[in-house]
Amino acid sequence: MVTTKLNKPHEASTPSIATLTKSQRRKLQSLSKEDERNFSMGVMSMIMTTVITIRFPAYYWILHFIKTFFYLPVRYFRFCKKGCELYLCDWCYAVTYISTACVILAFLRITFGIQTALEQYNGALLRAGFAMSCGPLIWSVHIFRNSIVFHSVDFMTSVFIHLSPFLLMWCLRWGAGTPSAFNTAFPGMIHVCESEEDYAIADTCLQSFRGIVWCDACSAPLSDFVIPPMFLYICVWSVPHYYFIFVKWHDWIKETKRVILYDYFVETNPGLNAMFERNLTFGGVIGTQYAGPLGYMLFHLVMCVASAATSYLLWHSFLFHTAVFFFILVTAVHNGSQYMFRMFAYRYAEEQLQKHQNVLN
Repeated sequence: MVTTKLNKPHEASTPSIATLTKSQRRKLQSLSKEDERNFSMGVMSMIMTTVITIRFPAYYWILHFIKTFFYLPVRYFRFCKKGCELYLCDWCYAVTYISTACVILAFLRITFGIQTALEQYNGALLRAGFAMSCGPLIWSVHIFRNSIVFHSVDFMTSVFIHLSPFLLMWCLRWGAGTPSAFNTAFPGMIHVCESEEDYAIADTCLQSFRGIVWCDACSAPLSDFVIPPMFLYICVWSVPHYYFIFVKWHDWIKETKRVILYDYFVETNPGLNAMFERNLTFGGVIGTQYAGPLGYMLFHLVMCVASAATSYLLWHSFLFHTAVFFFILVTAVHNGSQYMFRMFAYRYAEEQLQKHQNVLN
């Protein structure tokens, strides 16, 4: 009886959707305008992406560029509030930075004649970017359960980071069914094929079902999708990342309680991390503080290179490349629908009411 009496005032003081008057509900609904606006923008962004990818694939890189400079700054400032801004130093983001920078440099070269030392590695860099975008990045959508939730900038940014580079490479390689589309619009900008004759052969290749399944035009060896990507991964990202995140900034990260992807790895794979700490100390030369992260980085390297190698199939098969895209798209849509109906639908109204209790006044 005492418990009941103590609880009654608490229950009475807790607002509930069911107890709101009609005018209070209307006022509460009017406070959802930001989410409504974000939802509308998310849907329009998806429609724009679909139209440009299918109808104007040669210009998708421009949309990718614009979205990069919208989503990433927004994510940075939102993550700073949560102490998660170091997520933007991870490999998935690095691929977006590198691919965007290379495309911009290539555009400046053909438009304004600005030359860089990277020009001689144009084809190799393209295939390295293709390998990482169509390997580890695209499968991260499935692994991390990325979800298309139109009203959420955070969800849509995660989808963009992992899916947009894949779409960019699909447009560059296949041009929505016309491989020469990009080179026709921007001659010599990106070396998907070596010559105009190769582009013509690639276009002809996709005119038959056999060519759609496997096209040898503008072919590249398996090593192009393994060795250059691995070199970029290790030299451009892995070594600097390990040094700064796990050595130089280690104490600062702990003191300020910054969140890094390694924390998620330890939380979800405690046994594997413990094994790394036991076996990668090299007889005490490396402390357990560094052995765990070292194992994590080596594990990450193996998974990235292994998945990057599978992109060899996507480079030579328009059908397989397109099928992977639809599979990942359906996965992201399904993940979003599960989130909306299993989680969001049950808590949104109550959370809004708790956030805006002045609606009762």
